[in-house]
Amino acid sequence: MVDPRRLLERAAELRAGCELLPRRGFWRHGEIVRVEKGGVVARVGGTPLESGVDVRAWLRIDGIPYTFEASVLRAGVAIPDRSQKGVLLGFIDGWQRADQVAGVFALEVVPPNGSPVSLLAGDVRLVDLSPEDWTISAPTGFTLVFVEQGAVRLRLSVPDRPPLDVQARVHRLARADGHLLYALHVEHVDDADAYRAMVDGIRGVMEI
Repeated sequence: MVDPRRLLERAAELRAGCELLPRRGFWRHGEIVRVEKGGVVARVGGTPLESGVDVRAWLRIDGIPYTFEASVLRAGVAIPDRSQKGVLLGFIDGWQRADQVAGVFALEVVPPNGSPVSLLAGDVRLVDLSPEDWTISAPTGFTLVFVEQGAVRLRLSVPDRPPLDVQARVHRLARADGHLLYALHVEHVDDADAYRAMVDGIRGVMEI
């Protein structure tokens, strides 16, 4: 069995890039800086992460993708570039190769307030998918109602690739027999090529 600490030490040696997803929030790009007795220190860009936040991490070491869960034990950690943008991640758990994660991939819609909603498990389901538009359905009595013209985030995750968030808007809402049908229009993508590749892969697996 591979020792995660040895792999993290290797990641620090390589200054490996990583993606960190707070339980509620956007993916943040970072870099593994060093391994300490209490955990691993990572440089994180964007809005600082706060102590106590739980995150899902994704990184690639020597060409192999890995994922794990951790908690931010300390924020504002000093790092070699003399900034205070480091975080100490501890309580590392659920370490596994990302290309062997059960379920193969994940699709979620993230409302402005609240937890992500899976489009593959539960009451809300994906009906159709293209790079420009997604169509989802939800039961009329579903507790979370997406507002027409409201902004949402769409999250994609597939093996062997960093997870990806895109910005979308509820373009149209239609009421069917016992269901609400939402047409979501994609408005902004940071990496268009990666996004299209992920959509094509998901469409092929789901045969839609």
